Amino acid sequence: MLAFVDRLLTIFTELDARISALMSERAETGGPKIARAEVRILGQMSLLANERVSGVVTLAETGDLDAHLRTEYVVEKELKIILRKHGLVYDETSNEIWIPKGAKYEPLFDLKNVVVSHIDAESALVSKAVKAPEKNRILIQDSLASAAFPDLADRIVREGGDLSYFLEDSENSK
Repeated sequence: MLAFVDRLLTIFTELDARISALMSERAETGGPKIARAEVRILGQMSLLANERVSGVVTLAETGDLDAHLRTEYVVEKELKIILRKHGLVYDETSNEIWIPKGAKYEPLFDLKNVVVSHIDAESALVSKAVKAPEKNRILIQDSLASAAFPDLADRIVREGGDLSYFLEDSENSK
């Protein structure tokens, strides 16, 4: 999924440049500086951005960016404009995404005005398995079957997920 990571780099490089321009405008008018923005990518996009996952399981592209943003409103507004330009949309319900215990954020891009990370793949999968099992059944089944996530089953159970839902035959569960 190198092309996907390149697409994200393009988006966040544009945002970085836009923040620089906004800071220059503010400097001319004596306005306050803009603090460095932090973007933590969650959900499907975090999986698509992770080479370890995209090489193991088949992932569906998504048109929305789930992310926790730590930034000023003006930067969030610019990000939304840039995402639309690239055929994507920021998911306004991102703050409602459940993050399992032990989740870590892995660096993706460290730009001048914005730092971007993504949730570790196993935590994203646990979140999907526990909070949206029906929507993610095949993804979780594929992930459990791979050797890439040896602790996934245990984490799903620890976090209250129904592991049997993913282990039973799909024909029998209908």
